[in-house]
Amino acid sequence: MGMSQKTRFTQSALAVAVALVSTQAWSAGFQLNEFSASGLGRAYSGEGAIADDAGNASRNPALIMMFDRPTMSAGAVFVDPGVNVSGTSPTGKSLKADNIAPTAWVPNFHFVAPINDQFGWGASITSNYGLATEYNDDYAAGSMGGKTDLTTANFNLSGAYRLDSNWSFGLGFDAVYAKAKIERYAGDLGQIVAGSGALPPALAGGGEDPGRHADRPS
Repeated sequence: MGMSQKTRFTQSALAVAVALVSTQAWSAGFQLNEFSASGLGRAYSGEGAIADDAGNASRNPALIMMFDRPTMSAGAVFVDPGVNVSGTSPTGKSLKADNIAPTAWVPNFHFVAPINDQFGWGASITSNYGLATEYNDDYAAGSMGGKTDLTTANFNLSGAYRLDSNWSFGLGFDAVYAKAKIERYAGDLGQIVAGSGALPPALAGGGEDPGRHADRPS
């Protein structure tokens, strides 16, 4: 009995772990981490502890107290994704599509300034989500492809307080502006639905008056 319970628990834990990983992978499709050019150079490691430019304070506002003078950081990261799709639709049409994700610039701006030995403040403008995917209008899987475009701007205002030489505390507020565009096309959907018998592929009909109307599949 104990072995059976342990097995069920292991299977349940594995299922939860897979679900969490899958959710993160799906949601990360439009997630951006390019908030700092210097951070990109070190693969964004140690962002919560390193104070080499003002951009780090957007991740940990307590770092503001590690700057002894006003500091500004600005930059832009060029993103050139290479995404290609291949396959065949249920109707036999090709699903091949190359370079569906266009290039983009991801700008960033950061500023921090100490007020005195105990207080400081900072502000930043970054983007946490963005980029786009574009398929041709006649793409066979247009109902799932089409055009998707997401643009966001994250405005951050932070403050920090130094308790002593070992402890500093920070607090930040974020306001996010988002603009999204989604376009979808029928593609092969009409043929698939019609082929299933749910709808005839075409209709022809006529009517004599508003009270009588006749249709027939053709």
